[in-house]
Amino acid sequence: MSLYEGSVKRPIFTALCFVAVVVFGLFSYSKLPIDQLPDIESNTIMVFTYYNGANASDIENNVTRPLENTLNSCSHIKHITSRSSENVSVITLEFEFGHSIDDLTNDVRDKLSMISNSLPDGAGQPIIFKFDTSMMPIMLLSVQAGESQSALYKILDENVVNPLARIPGVGTVSVTGAPQREIYVYCDPAKLEAYNLTIEAIAAMIGSENRSIPGGNLDVGNETYALRVDGEFKDPRDMAHLVVASIGGRNAALRSVLRSLTTTASRAP
Repeated sequence: MSLYEGSVKRPIFTALCFVAVVVFGLFSYSKLPIDQLPDIESNTIMVFTYYNGANASDIENNVTRPLENTLNSCSHIKHITSRSSENVSVITLEFEFGHSIDDLTNDVRDKLSMISNSLPDGAGQPIIFKFDTSMMPIMLLSVQAGESQSALYKILDENVVNPLARIPGVGTVSVTGAPQREIYVYCDPAKLEAYNLTIEAIAAMIGSENRSIPGGNLDVGNETYALRVDGEFKDPRDMAHLVVASIGGRNAALRSVLRSLTTTASRAP
């Protein structure tokens, strides 16, 4: 008796077999493990190049375009896009699937080594970021501030980020979009010329004075004391008293060349 003939003559047995297969399939499906974050190899590489003090036009002409012309020769490249903004150039390379991302990264690194010395003196070395799905955030929390908006970043960093980072199993906790305090120093060009100063010199002086420097240890009997020179500005208005020049034996403070000193809360990237 063939299979077809047996199925027709024994319909109840045939139906029970199908029911058993369905039940077994549903049971197996319920026990099937599901990976919500599977390990998927990406085909995207990003290249960051920082050029502090340069505007978007300078970044585009002196950094982004030379890098794009060189990276266009990479193997298996599908699309290349770029974004030039103040202080930073971002180039995104999308490659064809089916190729090892490690080999593609090595190819990009080799191409960058050929042109990195041709970038402007103030530009940093290009940084390669290989997109990895394991680095994607698994939880996003939003925070809204009312009266303390300018201090929101500090509040989140001290009261949210640090406690969460200490929890076992947490990889990285970061704050994005919170405003950070920035201090803008506007100088009068005529006064700078009169004192024979430049903006670069003013920035270097402020950076060298706004530092906390360790001074070693001091042993007194059985006690050891750590010495530190705390030179960081506590109040932005203290910068106005910083000596920036000496003319005829008289010191000139920063306030002598200042046009204004403004403290603002800028939006973090």
